[in-house]
Order: sequence, then C-alpha cells, then structure tokens
Amino acid sequence: MNADLLAMVLESADAAIVACDAEGELVVSNAVARELFGPQPPPLDHPLMCALLECSSAGVEVVRDALAVTGATVLVSAQPLFDTQGNRVGAVATCAPLSGVVEKQRRETEEARKRLELLLESTGEGIFGIDMNGACIFVNGSAAAMLGHRREDLIGQQMHDAMHHTDAEGRPYPVEECPIYRSFREGRGCRIDDELFFRADGSSFPAEYSSYPILDRGVVCGAVVTFNDITSRKRTEAALRKSEAKYRSLFETVSEGIYQTSPDGELLAANRALVEMLGYSSETELRAQDVTDLYVDPEDRKRLTAILERDGILADAELQLKRKDGRVITVIENSRAIRDERKRLVYYEGTLSLAR
Repeated sequence: MNADLLAMVLESADAAIVACDAEGELVVSNAVARELFGPQPPPLDHPLMCALLECSSAGVEVVRDALAVTGATVLVSAQPLFDTQGNRVGAVATCAPLSGVVEKQRRETEEARKRLELLLESTGEGIFGIDMNGACIFVNGSAAAMLGHRREDLIGQQMHDAMHHTDAEGRPYPVEECPIYRSFREGRGCRIDDELFFRADGSSFPAEYSSYPILDRGVVCGAVVTFNDITSRKRTEAALRKSEAKYRSLFETVSEGIYQTSPDGELLAANRALVEMLGYSSETELRAQDVTDLYVDPEDRKRLTAILERDGILADAELQLKRKDGRVITVIENSRAIRDERKRLVYYEGTLSLAR
C-alpha cells in the first residue's frame, strides 16, 4: 500500500491507533490517539507504553482509569508485530474511551469484585479457588496465613502439591484420590474433617474442609475450598474421650447403682452395679424396661420427679423397687435434675444403694 495512503487511512480512523518499534519508540500515533493522549509521546512507564511493550503473542487487553489527558477510562487492546522470520519488531494497539453505559457497568462490576474481596478477607475461614488443572486462581489472607505462604506465592501453584500431598498416615496422597479434585471432576461437593493440610515449612495441622464445584453457565470450571485449622477442637475431643473413658471406668466400678433417665421414663444409662441390683443380665436388657414399671408404687416416681423439678435435687429418699425376679428391694436414692443452658429439663441422674 502507498505510504501516503496508509497515513491518510490511519489519520482518518475513528479509533485511536498507536504503534511502537522493538525498542519502544512510538512510531505511529494517529489524530484520535494524539487527542486522547496528547501530542507528545508518552514515557515508557506510561500504562499505554507498558501494554505495548509487555503484550505477549496472545495480545493483551487492559482497562485503565484516567489514562487519557481528559481523565477518561480507556480500553487498550495491544498486539505484538513480527516480521516474516518471526522476530518481534514492535507492537500495535487500538484504544477507545469507554462509553458512559459501559463505564458504569465496568465500575459496578469492579465495586462488586471489591465487595467480594472484602467479604473473603473478613472471614476467619481459609478460602481458595482452583481451576480445572488444580492451579490456585484466588486465595484469601486467612488461607495463606494458615498455610504459611504469601498469598502471591500461591497463585498459580498446584494446591494439592502445596498443601495436601500426604495423608494422615504419612503416605503420599495421589491427586486422583483427593476429595477436593473429585468435587469438580464429578461435579459434586464434599465435607471432610479427618485429613491433614501442610504448611510451607513442612508442618501439618488437622483440617476440616469443604470443596464445591464452581459453575459458569452450568459448566464446571474449577472448585472453591473453605477450610479451618481444627487443632484445638481435636485436642478438646481427645481430652473429652479421655475424660469419658475415666468416667466410664468409674461408672462401672463403683458399688452404688448409677443411672440416667429421661423425663418421660426412658432409662438412658445404667452401670453394672444397678443392673445386678435389679437382677438383669445386661444394661441393654434393663434399658428395655420402662422406668415406671420398676417401682412397686408407680406414684413414687411421680412424687419424686415433682420434687426434682421443684428443688433440682433429691437427697436420701427411700423407695421400693421390683427386681426382675419379682423380689422387692428397698433403696436409698440421691439424684438431681439436669437442665440445658435455657433451663429446660434434659434428664435425671442419680445413685441407688440398698437400704441397710
């Protein structure tokens, strides 16, 4: 094409067109571009020049606020230029101020993105997202802190390799067996609380996590994972198990009968001493009985539970019970009413000993 004709075409174009050579010198800037960016070539650190110099073979599209001399927001679409031997010889870009409607939509989208980021950062839960290849596409501060990484170091990483590579038994954890990855491969969510996550320094912590597929117009495009470090909870559970085992040992070895019953007469628990006292073969057999049927006089239960509900405790009450073989025994009962945090009656518990 004739050079003068090409220059006329560029000057008459209704879009801003700029081009630079391989060294970054601006060699083309048409009339619309000069009106948009000013008559002088922008410096190399100007966002326009950065887009020209940094665009890859796939090109780059960026939106910059207040990029033009008028303060307008500009959409820059840049593409590299290559000679016939494949050598990069420069880049070309078209630039257009965003219209009022488009700019409003862009700002609304940007505000929604910022609100989402604030929401992600305000939670104590770790949250990260992965694409279909398992690479991290976003991560909040809580997740990065729990995993001992800088947030920017996690973006693009294979998250399974970074923090879920080993199972609770110390064996390698194949990615194809990982519930996180199954969630987007199979399109279904999961919730797990018996696995380990690993920190950057190689240490680990018990984690409770959920993984759910990310859908884009009905198509799975990745997964979002939320997790918590449950070290404290696991310690509490272990302490409770130890306490329960100690209580169970005491429960089964004391000579007095110990029980728990519901307000409606269901026997919830009974120790060995009580089972033997009433002549049954096992706790299961005894618990199959209605508590009221164990009383010689069923009215005794009504009277005693009324006292418990009124006073909360029952001390040294004498009553008669029936053994399995029909024999009547006289016992001394000490018990109390157990209520929840809202003062609602939950159950009764107490001890029975043979009257002397």
